[in-house]
Amino acid sequence: MNYFLTETEQMIKDTAREVAQKYIKPVAAEYDEKNEFAWDVQEKIAEAGLCGVYIPETYGGICAEGQMGIMNLVVAVEELSKVCGGISLGLAATALGTIPLILFGNEEQKQKYLPAIAAGEKLAAFALTEACAGSNAGGIQTTARKEGDYYILNGTKQ
Repeated sequence: MNYFLTETEQMIKDTAREVAQKYIKPVAAEYDEKNEFAWDVQEKIAEAGLCGVYIPETYGGICAEGQMGIMNLVVAVEELSKVCGGISLGLAATALGTIPLILFGNEEQKQKYLPAIAAGEKLAAFALTEACAGSNAGGIQTTARKEGDYYILNGTKQ
């Protein structure tokens, strides 16, 4: 059943299912036991074109200009997660760090980082958790103060 997925979303789902079955399923338990990041599997996810499913074409992804491919991302992560939630988080967590760049980054930043993220050559991160706030974004205490061309960050992330 395709649950009214678009042609592109169905292609992403099929690709993610193939990657999950072929590359994640055979090694998922091993990576859980070793508590290691699955770099070799991340490379397979990238080779399959899944790293850029939510990134605009202008920057190496597959989304039309002005569109945000969140549904593409959801479809890919859901399918990968059916085999291993931990390994699929590599794609999901990178999106958490990338989406603010897509939405609020300047053109220079987008040109510098997005093509490498879409190609799977780089990962992104999103630092939220703090000792006194957990993952409550409204309770964070870390500050960023602009000083000239730079920001001075003060606080602790975990």
